Order: sequence, then structure tokens, then C-alpha cells
Amino acid sequence: MKDLESDIVELETISETTGDRGYIEILKEKKMALANLLDVKGQGALVRSRFLNTNEMDAPTSFFFGLEKKNGQRRVIHSLLSDTGQEITEPSQIRRRAVSFYSTLYTSEYEEGETLSEGFCNELPQVSEETNSLLEGPLTIQELQTALQGMQGRRAPGIDGLSVEFYKADWDVLSHDLLDVFNESLASGSMPMSCRRAVITLLPKKGNLQDIKNWRPVYLLCVDYKLLSKALATRLGRAVEQVIHRDQTYCVPGRSMVDNVHLIRDVLEVSSSLGINTGLISLDQEKAFDRVEHSFLWKVMEKFGFSAGFIAKIKVLYNKIESVLKFNGGLCAPFRVCRGVRQGCALSGMLYALSLEPLLNKIRSKLQGLFLPGFGGGMVLSAYADDIIVFIRDQKDTDILVDIVRDFSSVSAARVNWRKSEALAVGEWSGGLPVLPQNMIWKKDGLKYLGVFLGNKSIVLRNWDVIGKIEGKLSKWKWLLPQMSFKGLLAQIQKKLVDFFWEGLHWVPQGVLFLSREEGGQGLIHLASRTATFRIQFLQRYLTGPADLVWRDVSSCILRRGVFKSWALFNHKRCPKTDSLYWLLKEPLIHKARLDVSSSETPGLTVALYRSKTLCLQQLVDAVGPELSDARALGSLLGLHSVRVAERILQLWSQILSPDDKILLRSYRQGRAKPDPAYPFPEIYLSPGLGELTGPLLKVANQGQMTIHTVDKKTIYMNIVKTTNKNALKDRASTVWSTRL
Repeated sequence: MKDLESDIVELETISETTGDRGYIEILKEKKMALANLLDVKGQGALVRSRFLNTNEMDAPTSFFFGLEKKNGQRRVIHSLLSDTGQEITEPSQIRRRAVSFYSTLYTSEYEEGETLSEGFCNELPQVSEETNSLLEGPLTIQELQTALQGMQGRRAPGIDGLSVEFYKADWDVLSHDLLDVFNESLASGSMPMSCRRAVITLLPKKGNLQDIKNWRPVYLLCVDYKLLSKALATRLGRAVEQVIHRDQTYCVPGRSMVDNVHLIRDVLEVSSSLGINTGLISLDQEKAFDRVEHSFLWKVMEKFGFSAGFIAKIKVLYNKIESVLKFNGGLCAPFRVCRGVRQGCALSGMLYALSLEPLLNKIRSKLQGLFLPGFGGGMVLSAYADDIIVFIRDQKDTDILVDIVRDFSSVSAARVNWRKSEALAVGEWSGGLPVLPQNMIWKKDGLKYLGVFLGNKSIVLRNWDVIGKIEGKLSKWKWLLPQMSFKGLLAQIQKKLVDFFWEGLHWVPQGVLFLSREEGGQGLIHLASRTATFRIQFLQRYLTGPADLVWRDVSSCILRRGVFKSWALFNHKRCPKTDSLYWLLKEPLIHKARLDVSSSETPGLTVALYRSKTLCLQQLVDAVGPELSDARALGSLLGLHSVRVAERILQLWSQILSPDDKILLRSYRQGRAKPDPAYPFPEIYLSPGLGELTGPLLKVANQGQMTIHTVDKKTIYMNIVKTTNKNALKDRASTVWSTRL
């Protein structure tokens, strides 16, 4: 690169002096070669400096190369503690210590224990025969192409140096040969060495970095290996939801860690409000993914009913695998890996969840768990991969949990670190708190779960302690002001973001900045709208999510005011046709719902409905009959002294019910229809609450076609942005970019 720069300077001088076209052409070629080298070097620096997108950045500068150097220095290990606790500073000894630790970590400790393992592996749910037939089918090019399209670029390649971009660019040439290689590998039971060998790079964690345990291993796998694993993972995803319980949300399609956070948050609030003694134990799994024993995993998959053919495919990916430790910029000698699932492999999350499910299944079957009012059964645990919270009711539950964890460790070699585990107690516990293992102490304020602080107000406030961090990060980017793309967090930071964007001078209303570039904005995150979007998504999942959604019953006790405020940002129109008896009977009679008939004609009706706990149509029908005709029964229920008033109220309800509603209620009375809780929530059409305001920037795509079932996150967000900023946008002219971008 330095030679090119020198040649360019010399050629510029000659071409300016002589004007020779030959020199000018050579100069152009040299400049193009230098630009290509800078681009390659810049892309590598961006990846290593933790930046993934350069579309809107300036050309590579010393800023990015400085970040690369800084991040590289963070990964240098200058000293380690030996297994006896002595400090090691000699590079060769540090290297030997690191290699010894990881080769020992990945050495199998598995001992076959048929009787004990049967105690964990019996009564497991089974994969259906139909699913097994899909899992066993031959690999196809379409599966591989779909897997490749779903892979992100600009990632460090594996040991062969071939990137995702290489495979995407040459897929037409490579695809058939690659499929042949995979089929031959699956048939022979072994993959090529480049696929079997992974590079392990170490990233620092929190804590004393002289302790090798405080360095996180990250696998760099070859793209061809990741292609095969991703194709098989797509197949496996169809099966795991059949066998993994709903309280484990990790890597199961349709589930999310948000479900876990909702559940724990609401359990703590309900327990605190109702004075219910609740104990939560958060289990810390030591090196969870790295301690998965392959033999135990294959056995568990057999017990789940996976076919031998599909298990054989998975085994190929773990047959005679090796790792090479990348240490301080160099590669160490390879060593065998006899246990652990490879992080970075698309299968690893689901394989880990399968290996852990026997433990969770045993805990569910043996512990009493937590019982809350209105909740169908006891809640025993919440799990997202190895982040497990177990609900404890008394000392018996605690003792059983300790025994189960000990037995599972003997069977699988998994290990719980009780000293790093946490316990939280809610309630008075007048009889005394359960005794915890290994001198664990019950907390009373809260804990951190999946990156979120949960508990009392002082703990929850720690989630928003980010202003200083945000200011520090923004100050580093002042030089990128014209090109910067933004991400935000909360409303507290909004003003700082806008001031940062304009350097204190606001040239257009804030509301315009929040629009997309196609509409003349800058795509700046509007934090209030983002928060409201999360709430609408919560409500969307609450109403339309799976029937066995784990947190729905608990959340029903404490639906938050903020959710209703966000819901009020939209106009709602229900589907006129009623075809679900279950949801018809669930319709509320209060809070301005369709069946709310409270008015000056019916004074005190709402209070009477609350007092009699008659809040939905089901409760009313149970009291006065499906025909809504028994005025005396209604008077007795609500404490009304006038039969005429009761008749008038029933008449008002009857006038609101549609002919379809009345047909369903009549069928219910005759026993020809029964409410089905599995019936989907009725369609509700949404439109932004703009009132009478109009304008080019207030136009909404798919107007009148959004429903609570189908609307996506991006559409929700943009509608809320326009609703909350409607006054600033109403008189703004459109932009030419709407037709050019």
C-alpha cells in the first residue's frame, strides 16, 4: 500500500508536467488499486471494531483502524492464573494454560447410568411420525439456498477463509458440488477436516481476567459447515415445539425471551400486591453449552422419539471435531472436542434446549410451584436456555430441587454453581424462609434476569440508568454528524438525540426527523413511539398468541394503564360478523365496550355490575339466560328494586347484540354450541387515531387493511409516530424523495 501511495505521488507529478495520456491511465489504475486495498482493509477493520454496516459511513479512516486496534488490545491476554492460583506471565506458559483449560473442558466426563438416566428420560413427549418423515428427507439445494440467504455477511470466516459473500456471489457455480459433498459426508458419517475444525477466539467477560473462566470462547466455523447446520436447524425447528415445554422459550419458533420477562415481572407484582409468599431461585449453569455430553444428547433425542436417521445426520456434525485456540493473534495446536455444542452453529441452541429438557421436566413433575388466583395450575419454572428461574413454595420444594439438580449432574455432567445462583423472596414468610444450599442468601429487593432488573422500584429504576452512557457514546460520533444513523432507548434520551442531530439548531420540526427518508425524514427513533409499539406488540401477543402462552393468565390480573393508553392511539373496528361463541361470551359490559349500556338512563349500573362481579356477557348469561329475558333474575343479581328498570337494561343489551350474536346465544341455550377457548381472537381492524387531520405526511399505507392479527412491528411504529406527531406533520408538504427512493 505504501508503494502504491509513492507511485501515485510520482505519477501525479509527471502527468501534471507532461500531460502524457499514458501516465494518466496508469495513474487511474494505481488509484483504483489503492482504493480497493483501502476498502478491503476498511471492511476488516470495521468488523474487528464491531461495526457491521458502512453504507452510510465515510471512507475508511484512522478512527475505525483505531477502534480495531483498541478492540484487539482488549483481547490480548497478558497474564493468567495457573490451576494452583499462581500468576503466569510467560507467553508460552500462558498459551499452554489456556489450551490445557479448554482441552480439559471439552473432555468427556460422561458415564453411562441407565437406571438414573431413565428417571429423567421417561415420560418425555414424542416427536410425531409425520415430523420424523420430514426430518429424514434428502437434503435439497433449495434448503441450502434458503439457509445461505438467511446468513449475515461481514462476519469473520472460519479456518478456510471463505466468507458468506463468497458463497453468495458464486452460488450458481458451487451449489451442486456443495450438495454432493454434504450428501457424501452424511452417508460416510464424517465431514471434511475444514468443517470439523473450528477456531476458538476469546472475548473478555466481567470479573478478573487473569481467571481463564472469565474469557468467553467464540467459535469461528466455516461457512459450509454453517450452511449444513442451518438447513438441518430449519428442519429441527418443526419438531422442538412439539417436545419442548412452553416455559422454555429458547430457540423454539414462535417463542421469545420477552415471554419470560413478562412472566417474572408480573409474578413479582401479583405476589407483592396479594401478599403471596413466593420464592424464586435463579440457577447458574456453569459452562452450560460447553458441558453438553454428546452421548447423553443422542440418548435424549432417542427418548424424544427422533428417528435414527435424523440423529445420525446431527452426529455427523459432531463426529471427530476439533478446535484450534486463537491466542494473542496466533493459532495453537488443535485438540479434540468430545462434548459441548458449538456456539455459532445454528443447531446449538435447539440441541442445548433438548439436552436440558429432562431436567426441567423432572422439576415440573416434582415441585409444587406457585399458585396464583385465577391461574389454572402451579407455575414451576421459567427458562430461556440456561437462564432458569424456579418458583419455590416451601422448604420441601427447595430440598427436592437440590436433589434433582444433583442427580441430573450425575447423569449428564451438567453443573449448577450454587454460589453464583441467586434467590429472591417476595412476601412476609412468617414461618421463616427456606434454607438454601451452600449458604445462599435470600434477596428481598430484586434480581437481574435476561438483562432486565426486576423487583421493587429501586431495582427497576436501574434499567433506566443510561443517560451518562448514551452521552458518552454520542460524543464519540460528533464527526459523523451528517451521515449518522440512530438507535435510541427511552424518552429521557430523546432531547439529547435531537440536539445531537442538529447540534442545537432545529431546522425542521422534530416530527419530520422521525419519518423515513422516503418521506423526507431521517429515520430518527422516536422513543415514545417505540415504547408504545412494544406495548401494542405485548397486547397483540396477549390477544392472538398461542393458547398456551405461559404469562397470559398472570398478566390478566394486572393489565397496565400504559397498554391501554397505547391502544387508544388507534381507531378500532371489529369484524361485523360474529362466529365465535367463546369470544362473544367474553365481551365486557363496562369501560366503554360495545356492551357498555351505562348512561343517564341507567344510573349506578356500572357500580352494580362491579359489586355483583358481573363484568362480561358470560356472567350475565349465566344469571339471566341466553335470551337476556329474565328481568327478575337481573334485579336480584344487581340489587335493583324496579323490574321495569331491569327490563329496560336487558332491552338495551338486546338491541346492541347483532342477529349473528343472538343465533350463537340461542344455539348455546339449546346445547348445540359450546364455547371453544382455542378459537382465534376475533379480527379487529386498526387505523391511526389522526382525527380530522390530513396532509401528505399523514398518509398511511394499507389504510383500512391492518388487523390485530397481521400488523407487523414496523407498521405499528410508523402509525404511532404519525399519530403522536400529527400536529407537527399536518401542514407539511410532501417530499420528492417519496417517488425517487
